[in-house]
Amino acid sequence: MNFRRIEWIFLIAFIALDIFLIGVYYNQSGVETEKDAGSARTTTSVLRSLKDDQITYPSKLSNKENDGYYIASPDDDYLATKIDQLGKNKAEYSKHDKKLSVSLDKRVKVKNNDQPEKTINKIVADESMVAEGDEYHYDPNFSSKNEVVYTQMIYGKRVSSERGMLRFNISKGYVTGYSQTYLSDIEILREKKNTISQRRALVWLYQYNKLPANSTVRWGNLGYTKLLSVNGSTVYIPTWNFSVKTGGTTVYRRVNAFNGAVMD
Repeated sequence: MNFRRIEWIFLIAFIALDIFLIGVYYNQSGVETEKDAGSARTTTSVLRSLKDDQITYPSKLSNKENDGYYIASPDDDYLATKIDQLGKNKAEYSKHDKKLSVSLDKRVKVKNNDQPEKTINKIVADESMVAEGDEYHYDPNFSSKNEVVYTQMIYGKRVSSERGMLRFNISKGYVTGYSQTYLSDIEILREKKNTISQRRALVWLYQYNKLPANSTVRWGNLGYTKLLSVNGSTVYIPTWNFSVKTGGTTVYRRVNAFNGAVMD
């Protein structure tokens, strides 16, 4: 894949997309920006409205702006080339999902069931067990009793996507295997840009009517998620990712960290 050749295509597409989304945002009925001088609804009043609607959220919302890039990764079969390094562990690669599934030749006993990552960290660090394991960090938000999740890190931020994940299976106190996806050959498509803050992202999520009354915002993290696919590559951008629990259902909401638009 010649990224240099298609870079201008990406740039034009991104600029057009940004203009479109911002236009939709400003023209959408009932949507107000935090910086709108003509609006009486300040960030403080919006947060008060959340409480009036019985919407709970983390007590400490960061008002700090971050930064990030437009990046691209080819939809290649990189992990398929790493099977031989896994020794006797049984590995199968799905070309359709770009996913490597591994069954461990010898199950690994979890020493502390309350902190299984302490055992799994050693597996992740072993090149004969996991390919490119040093690029993944434990992610407690997506982990459960039977599945421990690690996410790939890119330029200091997590990949909050099905691509770029390690999912370890836990059965009766033993690690039995895992599945892996990976973003390879990361290419920066545009220079670094500032992102909106966590607080501002939550405010805009509410103003887009994406936070129902009597719901709980469990957490909100900044990470890279998919924007679009083109010419055999996938483009990712920084997004604020929120976990929202309503009744017995948990949904995940994404906010474009560059322009504040809610992403489906």
